[in-house]
Amino acid sequence: MQAKTMKPAQHARWEAAAWNPSYAVGNDAIDADHERLFALFNEFVAAVNDNRADTEIQGVLADLLEYTDYHFDREERLMREFDYPDYADHKAMHDAFVAQVHDVNSALDAGGEKGAYVLSVLGKWLTGHILHVDAKVGTWLKEHDAAKAA
Repeated sequence: MQAKTMKPAQHARWEAAAWNPSYAVGNDAIDADHERLFALFNEFVAAVNDNRADTEIQGVLADLLEYTDYHFDREERLMREFDYPDYADHKAMHDAFVAQVHDVNSALDAGGEKGAYVLSVLGKWLTGHILHVDAKVGTWLKEHDAAKAA
């Protein structure tokens, strides 16, 4: 049985995803959550790139997933509270992402290539979802005087 690992192939390094202030959606709580998600994602990438023990990598990933759940709960509460019209679709995206990422232990069992895929999905989802989906939520909240709501 192959040891669990997300470690990259020799000499390969996974790419971090830099937070950019242009990702801000205009809601202080959501923006702080997003920035924290980037930090946790990058901590996860660093743990993999630094060849840390698999138990440490799994711990960092667990922190990332736990914070993702926390953030989604907050964002969904705000959408409900301020009657965001695309709530159901947005929540479905969150649910699909959570289902996919919470199954990441199968990536550990599959080894480095599957780990690379998981990291790629996480990084692309962070930036893409924030820029194209969460930005609409931010605009809605601003229009409904909820910019500081948390």
